[in-house]
Amino acid sequence: MQTQQAFVRFLRLILIVVVSGVFAAIAIVIVIDPYRLYRVVEIAGINQIKPQPDRYQEEIKLSNARQLKATALIFGNSRAEYGLNPDYEGFAKAGLSGYNMALSGTKMGTTKRDLAYLRSIGQKPEFIILGVDFLDYLVDASKPPLPSTPASKVIDNPHDVTGIKWQFDALFSLTSVSDAIKTIRIQKNTEAETISSRGLNPLHEYEKFAREEGYYAIFQQRALEYAKTFSHKPHDLRYPQTDSSPELDGLRATLAMIAADSSEAHIIIYPYHAQILALFDQVGLWPAFEAWKKILLTEVNAANKAYPNAQLKLWDFSGYGAAQCEVIPAKGDTQSITRWYWEAGHFKQSLGDVILGHLLEQRTHRIAEDTFGTQLREDNFLENQIRIQTEKVACSHTYPLVFIQAETLAAKELKRK
Repeated sequence: MQTQQAFVRFLRLILIVVVSGVFAAIAIVIVIDPYRLYRVVEIAGINQIKPQPDRYQEEIKLSNARQLKATALIFGNSRAEYGLNPDYEGFAKAGLSGYNMALSGTKMGTTKRDLAYLRSIGQKPEFIILGVDFLDYLVDASKPPLPSTPASKVIDNPHDVTGIKWQFDALFSLTSVSDAIKTIRIQKNTEAETISSRGLNPLHEYEKFAREEGYYAIFQQRALEYAKTFSHKPHDLRYPQTDSSPELDGLRATLAMIAADSSEAHIIIYPYHAQILALFDQVGLWPAFEAWKKILLTEVNAANKAYPNAQLKLWDFSGYGAAQCEVIPAKGDTQSITRWYWEAGHFKQSLGDVILGHLLEQRTHRIAEDTFGTQLREDNFLENQIRIQTEKVACSHTYPLVFIQAETLAAKELKRK
């Protein structure tokens, strides 16, 4: 009898321990709040700085944008996620609340469904920045076309972030507890991989790489990757069977949603570093790059025409200007710090601020306004092409090495095909 009672007490103790552990885990996640989902308390030195999440990134960003009632949204891939700061002072001056919805590795489909979700809850942004990446639009016209999701289906079935499954997992899982502990640990680590309260990934971890290995190593590693990727890319922009592509269909549907809501929107062609543009040229992608810009302009104009109150503008920040032609520090140099780029594919917030200054019509003294970026229109398209070629000549004179290196990298990869 005593043995049975002891066993019952033991089971009760185990149950109390387990239940206490469950509640403790939940309490830690809610209070530390590694994903900013609960916002109970935020204390400097305890949980103010948050780690970049490895999962549910889209759900977390949508939830945060909804909670903050953001009125200015930034969309795109990692180039926008790292380079366009939603805390830029121009947003506040314009009476806007910014949030960076951009996600590394995503395409137009992500932007479509995120905008569709926000529309479904009545949160229609006043101001949108949409980064578009040339490489996402390339297709092999010799192969059967990939299927596209109809625009009506996207709008009727938006990405819903109210699902119980992911919210439960974000609240109660070992990963969430681990991320809560990580949150506490990184408070004094200025080079940790983090995400700001408004969705920016500031890429602090690159500061450590640059300090230890130098910017040359970062540029060179990514340049090798880019050369390999670009040399194997197809050169077509449309499938002949459909005269379109999934990415182009996605852009069209996204522009239609934005135009229908009369939101002010700026579609931006990223300011690729000269190294990338030189690689485009060397692997034979330059004609497609120029044709892609023309397609973008046609789609923007069509959306503006279809919706009387549409406010869509297309900006070309590509070229070989002073910023894009920034000299890459020499091999072994761990002291020099680049001003504009982390590496050829990703610009720094300093250059992002120049872009935002243009889009928000704020004055900036970093680069003279008339030498950086062009709002593309039918009447200045050819002039813009001439601008880029003129900048290329100037860049080749001041920094010929970037073109020589691009030619060498491309030739090596093309031989392997």
